[in-house]
Amino acid sequence: IEKYKQIYARLGVHFDVYSGESQVGEGMSRAIQMLTDTGLLIEHEGAKLVDLTEHKLGKALVQKSDGTTLYLTRDIGAAIERYEKYNFDKIIYVVSSQQDHHLKQLFKTVELLGLPYADRFEHVNYGLVNGMSTRRGTVVLLEDVLHESKEKMHDVMRANEAKYRGVADPDHIADVLGMSAIVIQDMTARRIKNYTFDWGRILNFEGDTGPYLQYAHARLCSLERKAHVKVNPDADVSLLTEEVTCDIINQISLYPDILAASIKSLEPCTVVQYILKLSHSISSAWETIKVCGEADDVAEARLLMYWSARTVIGNALTLLGLEPVEA
Repeated sequence: IEKYKQIYARLGVHFDVYSGESQVGEGMSRAIQMLTDTGLLIEHEGAKLVDLTEHKLGKALVQKSDGTTLYLTRDIGAAIERYEKYNFDKIIYVVSSQQDHHLKQLFKTVELLGLPYADRFEHVNYGLVNGMSTRRGTVVLLEDVLHESKEKMHDVMRANEAKYRGVADPDHIADVLGMSAIVIQDMTARRIKNYTFDWGRILNFEGDTGPYLQYAHARLCSLERKAHVKVNPDADVSLLTEEVTCDIINQISLYPDILAASIKSLEPCTVVQYILKLSHSISSAWETIKVCGEADDVAEARLLMYWSARTVIGNALTLLGLEPVEA
């Protein structure tokens, strides 16, 4: 667990409690007793199971003939103990789609037991990653992937010596960019979709990638530093009449709705696709909607628009667990 904590910390992830099935206590025996008392438990050749065939979920084995309990028993027991300990409003199981059937059996059994919190269970499933390998081999650990993505980003950065020399902490930036590449690759599509891991594509600074989003954010930060005017919240935005600026402003205004939709669907890709589209729109405006060299009132209006876009992109990256790169 300590090793997990180190890796999660690198990703900006923190859990309040670490608990495994071995820590489920009397909840298992209580689960068996509840299944017996409600008449859900039936015996077959010494084994105990719950018949869910009328719900098109087959027969769920709860206890082997030798008395050994199974995942379903432990999961029911764990659910009982967790509710008593946390009094949760919702319990979300983040488990791969390979366990869809098991979770459906669990939720249906909890419902048939008549537990008052049965409607608070939700399964957040996800697909598989194909084609993953590192220099160490084809059995891939997250730690190895993060290490190699950092090294590969370092190689990409070193290819431009002039820019590389100007980076204050290249080791840290390479690490952030490497993590961004992995995370955005994983969250670009709906989580249920399988995808093929491709180092060449995910480390690219162009296209729908993590490095591209970080580059877009850093570029906007650079614009703010170099502009001859400061960000003015009272700038005259009526001066932003171009079609591309109106489109960007409209996209920025959608951010609260995007967050609400993502929370409802529990799909990070909603946020990722949104900031990719916003970043592409900013890129298309870059050459024509300039700040430097423009009259102060026009420059202030445009800078406010770019600042707003940068703030939204930065907040979204932070929400996805990534540190926005500023230089």
